[in-house]
Amino acid sequence: MSRGTNLFVAFSVSGIVWIVTLFLSTGYVNEVVKSMPTYALILYFSYALFKVGGDLARLKDYPEEAQSLQKEVEEAKRFYKEKGLKL
Repeated sequence: MSRGTNLFVAFSVSGIVWIVTLFLSTGYVNEVVKSMPTYALILYFSYALFKVGGDLARLKDYPEEAQSLQKEVEEAKRFYKEKGLKL
């Protein structure tokens, strides 16, 4: 199965279990079950921030791309200097 299919199945099963638990629970358990989607969102966003931060921390240097970008910056400076813009 593809990643999207797995994600859809996981969310569907989790949603069904949550709805069934919501309607069958009473008292304190009902209050906890009502707040579960909020906790799930908090956990998801925490994971996403951790993932992005980790990827930024492990960012690899790409010297070819850096040189290419520097070349494009110089070309842009020359282009705008020809048009009369002071940089």
